[in-house]
Amino acid sequence: MPQKKRFAVGAHVMVVNPGMLGVVTQADDEPTIFWEYWHTIKTEHGEGREPGSNLELVPTPMTNSPQSSHSIHLHGDHSRVNVNSIDNSTTVTSESNTVLFARMREQASAIDNEIEREDIVARVVALEKAHGSSGFFQAYQNFIESAANHMTLFAPFLPALAHMLQS
Repeated sequence: MPQKKRFAVGAHVMVVNPGMLGVVTQADDEPTIFWEYWHTIKTEHGEGREPGSNLELVPTPMTNSPQSSHSIHLHGDHSRVNVNSIDNSTTVTSESNTVLFARMREQASAIDNEIEREDIVARVVALEKAHGSSGFFQAYQNFIESAANHMTLFAPFLPALAHMLQS
């Protein structure tokens, strides 16, 4: 059975549900309801009773420490910071179509099978020629069909190609 959470009086905590910060003003000495330690928490909305399972300790910010001097440097076009979250963003970079298709042909050079490689390069060339015309959709379908076994190589180009389909 996992250890039940019990917080000291004066501890800064997060009441997980509904997501409020508070301070422990009283903690039970023995587990009670549901074999949990219950705490009295003072929040901006008043006082309430919460089980330890609904509380998370909020650490003292490092900025209150006399030694805190941390620098964070972000580099690159798509730098981002995620704190306690999952990055579900999609990055679409604008580059010239000529560069995009050149990079796709370059990526195709990593394919070992010569017949598949030549077929995919030919489909990329056809895709580039069809760009901006009514035949682009068919050229796109032909490319996807040809490159299906090599999607790990071409996945980075799919958002840009999808954008071309829309315009």
